[in-house]
This record gives sequence, C-alpha cells and structure tokens, in this order.
Amino acid sequence: MSGRVSLRQLIAYRAIMTAGSVSVAANDLNLSQPALSKQIAALEDALGIRLFSRRRGGPMIPTRAGVELFKSIEGTISGIDLIPQIAREIAEHSRVRLRVAATPPLLNSAPFMRALIHFREKNPSVRLALEARRRIDIEEWVYSRQVDVALALLPLKNPLLFSKPLLKSRAVVVVSADHPLARRTRVNLSDLASSTVILPSRQPLRDQIDACIRGLPEAFSVDIESSSSLTCCKLAAAGLGVAICDPFSPTAFSSSEVRVLKLEPAIKLAYGAIMHRTSDVSGMTGLLLDAVTQEFKAI
Repeated sequence: MSGRVSLRQLIAYRAIMTAGSVSVAANDLNLSQPALSKQIAALEDALGIRLFSRRRGGPMIPTRAGVELFKSIEGTISGIDLIPQIAREIAEHSRVRLRVAATPPLLNSAPFMRALIHFREKNPSVRLALEARRRIDIEEWVYSRQVDVALALLPLKNPLLFSKPLLKSRAVVVVSADHPLARRTRVNLSDLASSTVILPSRQPLRDQIDACIRGLPEAFSVDIESSSSLTCCKLAAAGLGVAICDPFSPTAFSSSEVRVLKLEPAIKLAYGAIMHRTSDVSGMTGLLLDAVTQEFKAI
C-alpha cells in the first residue's frame, strides 16, 4: 500500500461501478479510457487491494473486494455530487438536511410513513434523505457519518454508537386472508410444524427466531427463505406458506391480503434509533424521533 486516496480516484471508481463499462464511465467523466484506467490503478495501489479483474481487450470486472468496498462507501461517494448544493444551503441558511437510514421493513412501514407525514407538516423546509439498508450494514453507515440517525432492530454491537429505544414488540405470524389459520388471533410455534414455513434469512431477527425453534420438541423445517421480510410477507399473501417476521413488514399490506397473528411463545424484539456518540439528539433529529415514537406506539 502506498500513496493517498484522491477524490478523482474515487469518482473514477464510482463511475465504472455505476456505469458497468470503462468506455461509458470515461465518456461520462470526459476522460480517455487510458486516463481512467490510470486513476483506478493508482487507487488500487493506494488501497493495497485489487478492485477489478482485467483482461487484454476485455471488460474490467469488479472483484469481490471491489464490490464489497463499493457497498461500504457507496453513500459517502454518492454524497460528493451534493457538496455544492449543501454548501449553498448552509451559506444561505435556507434548508436543513436530515439523513435517515432504516431497515426496509421499517422504512416501508405504515407507521413510519405516518411519522414522516406529521414531521413534514410541521417542518416543511427540512430536506430528507432516506436510505434503505440491511441491519448488518446500518451501524457502519452511522459510524462513518453517512447518515445522521438510523432506525433498526437492537441491540448494538459498536461501542462508539448509542441507541434510543423506540419500541418493544414481538415477532408475528403472517398468513394469507384465506389461510386456514386466518380466523385465529394467535398461534403457537408448534402449530406451524406441519405448515410451509417462510423465514427471513441473514438477519439478526432470524437468529432470534432460530433460538426459539431450537427449543421445540417437534420437528420444525424451514421451507422458504428470503433476505427481505417484506418478500416473506408477499409470499405468505400469495398463499405459499406461513411467514414469521417483524411486526412492521405486514403493515405495508392491506387486511384483504394478509392476516397478522400473535405468536407464542413470544419472540421479543426491541427497536430503536441508532446514532454516533457525538451526535446531537436535539433539533430536527429529535423532532423526527418524537414523531416516529408516537406512531410506533400504535404497533
């Protein structure tokens, strides 16, 4: 590893990753292809990792490291284009910009949408930037200051962050409106042993569900998995099985599509706002969290 990472190198890297082609990226940046390739080579040298695989006469293909790096710094690089606009707003004292990240179930939920409506009614001049991020990426986004606040499932792992509890809830069962269980208000995990079970994958929520399943004396098999809890609900709505998920995802569906049942034994979940320890929770961030807290109480 040698040298320093420059802004030009990062812009060149982003251009290729988003365009998917060196020629298109070079044209977008008004550079020659050799000049663009030189910027990428310098970036790889500065970072000490190979970002693209190269073949003579062939395309530049992102390596696994190249993809992972882009996922981690995408928000930071994308914010580069906003710097002139942000500077103008600061100079003119015209608008406040609030950057919020949340897991997809929270971001797309009815309570969060209602909270945004109430917040915008009282603070119409605030510019909101909303990011949907996986739970495993949320803490990195907050720590690197790519967002001001994030909403997600607790607990935290990063000691440099802190959380403000917003809601204590529990996992729920979601079935289609015409499912045999739809008339019930609650079900037991053991009742689902003979059902087609749909679960979220690769999430902290899944770890908590698995812990409960392991304690069952009956055989319990997972038939369908999805990395999105929203997709789990959609699969259940289509009649493909019974989904176990967070309480927010089904709020994106109407009562004519799904039924939400209480699950026993309870899989307890805690949701909160995640911020950097140096963050100021007053001002617009505090007002937004107040609106979110009020709507989450309805859950």
